[in-house]
Amino acid sequence: PFHFTRIFQQRVGVPVHRYLTQLRLRAALERLAEGEDDLTTLALDLGFSSHSHFADAFRKEFGRTPSEVRRSASGRALRQMSKNPEV
Repeated sequence: PFHFTRIFQQRVGVPVHRYLTQLRLRAALERLAEGEDDLTTLALDLGFSSHSHFADAFRKEFGRTPSEVRRSASGRALRQMSKNPEV
């Protein structure tokens, strides 16, 4: 496990846990683009322990809360954000 995590971070540039969290957050963007309205269910479905844990991780990754993104961004913009690893 240690060797894998070390090599993974060298190749990908981020630790395994952060990479997996980024994948889950991008899945959240896609579901928001599809019209997901229950953020608590979304958070739990994606493996976050609570709505607040999800919202904190989302805000750290994208600079806005899921509610703000859902209100202001179009489905197309959300899908674009989910494809851009540097968002």
